[in-house]
Amino acid sequence: MITRIIDVTHTVAAYRTPPGPHHDPSAARQAVATGLDVDDAAELLYRDWMRIEAVAGNRQGLHTAVTRVQQVNRALDCSLELATEQLINDLLNGSSAAVRIQDPQLRCQ
Repeated sequence: MITRIIDVTHTVAAYRTPPGPHHDPSAARQAVATGLDVDDAAELLYRDWMRIEAVAGNRQGLHTAVTRVQQVNRALDCSLELATEQLINDLLNGSSAAVRIQDPQLRCQ
């Protein structure tokens, strides 16, 4: 059940984050917040959160998401996933390509 919630959360965030007719950062943030309430160690959702804040131009929100995922992983005595480390580096160094959602199921044909 938790896996499905995480999957749906990621799908909503991926659908609502990019610019376009379905762009709704508030809905994306709400989805991620709900998913993290269910599983606060889901790095995929932290990556979504970071992308949302980057697209919104919210540098403070981006730093909050980065700090939170680092705290959670430190508490679990785990390293960040490589994808998370790369995204953090890209977003903090201004790479606009980093905000693209990496979900092949959501790409247009």
